[in-house]
Amino acid sequence: MPTTREREPARPAKFSARGVMAFFGDKRVLHGIDLDIPAGEVTAIIGPSGCGKSTFIRCLNRMHELIPGARFEGTIELDGSSIYGREIDPVLLRRRAGMVFQKPNPFPTMSIRDNVLAGLRLTGSLDKTRAEEVVEFALKSSALWDEVKDRLKQPGIGLSGGQQQRLCIARALAVEPEVLLMDEPCSSLDPVATARIEDLIHELKSRYTIAIVTHNMQQAARVSGRTAFFLQGELVEVGATDRIFTAPTDSRTEDYITGKFG
Repeated sequence: MPTTREREPARPAKFSARGVMAFFGDKRVLHGIDLDIPAGEVTAIIGPSGCGKSTFIRCLNRMHELIPGARFEGTIELDGSSIYGREIDPVLLRRRAGMVFQKPNPFPTMSIRDNVLAGLRLTGSLDKTRAEEVVEFALKSSALWDEVKDRLKQPGIGLSGGQQQRLCIARALAVEPEVLLMDEPCSSLDPVATARIEDLIHELKSRYTIAIVTHNMQQAARVSGRTAFFLQGELVEVGATDRIFTAPTDSRTEDYITGKFG
């Protein structure tokens, strides 16, 4: 009989979180989260609005601390090393664990090409002799190259919503991350664009560890190998996606999946 919290995922943990608590001022929004994100797999994080799922993945690359008044307690390790150590440069950490946000956010004054290279410029790691190679690699990896290769100097903001989101994914991939953190990446997209992003996730999972926050349970079922259910700042249940959706061990998970609340 599977337990509510399956202790060991099938693959080794890329991220390992223990006792994670997150605060906005005096308000605590995460209550002691213990969760592993397995390497080389897609982990979906589901739950109703305000349950802490976006806050959790922002803790994974220390974006939570960028919010005034926000703070973190607990431990998070990436490949066995704490990401909150004094010696850790958060900018370099975010290069290893890139973020794709809910709404496409290409830099409006930059061309498609310069949007792709923006992260490398920010970290001071752009090799100008390889710039065109990097642009082509990232745009091909995000399934956008064929659509934009003849207009790389045009503004990224001129693309459609779905193309803009794939451009943001290309920008994240250009810095050669190990992890992609995706915070409801399809919530503002139409069904056709959503399908393209989901296809892209399937293509990328062989090369990257992916954690995706989604309010769409059908999407979680389609793209992920493991699913974690959050409720009111707590991790209720985590396990193989097929099991979570067909035989959850906690009645709250079943109630959420069957639409009794949320």
